[in-house]
Amino acid sequence: MSSPATAISAGDRPLTQAERTAISDRAMLDAAIELILKTGIEKTTLAAIGEQAGYSRGLATYRFGSKAGLFDAVCKSISRRWLDYLREDVGDKIGIEAMSAALDSFFTFISDSPDEARVLQILYCGAASPESEYRQTSVSIHQRQQDDVAEWVSAAQAAGSIRDDIEPKSVATQYIAYISGMTYLWVINPDSIDFQKANSDMKQHLQKSLAADSGA
Repeated sequence: MSSPATAISAGDRPLTQAERTAISDRAMLDAAIELILKTGIEKTTLAAIGEQAGYSRGLATYRFGSKAGLFDAVCKSISRRWLDYLREDVGDKIGIEAMSAALDSFFTFISDSPDEARVLQILYCGAASPESEYRQTSVSIHQRQQDDVAEWVSAAQAAGSIRDDIEPKSVATQYIAYISGMTYLWVINPDSIDFQKANSDMKQHLQKSLAADSGA
């Protein structure tokens, strides 16, 4: 397999070292995603990732240091792509509107990038092990997600669209748990759930349980 690093950019100019590094990193991250889906976390090795990407067996080790370092990079890379979807769909929305938009955004993401969504969930499950070397990455990502939702709720309370007696952090925890749980079920048995229907039901639940004018 020829190395992607031999590619040239627009105008047929030689690639810079930074560009070659970015290309090789991307190729190895893609190879890691492919191998994790095919063989699982335990059997995915740095040597196999380097070869799958079209590079030497040792490049992945040189670039990422360890398998845990590579998995850490995969988590962050996929999460950044998901955040691009989220920022575009949520924008400056707050409260129930933001949470509903995020549900649609996540469904679009897993529909557009099912392999990435599956690998992210697989790595999150692996991070739950007490011995996981990339556990902190998963912790940080989930905490950031909860913080964002709590901020949406607090902003909506200030605007008067969500009840004052609601605890933002509690809502955020339940909301992220819903997304994580649905994703897990989708990875394990995608035919067992209707993601769109579940999201529609969740939106109604958010409206009934949180809206200031719900009468609750």
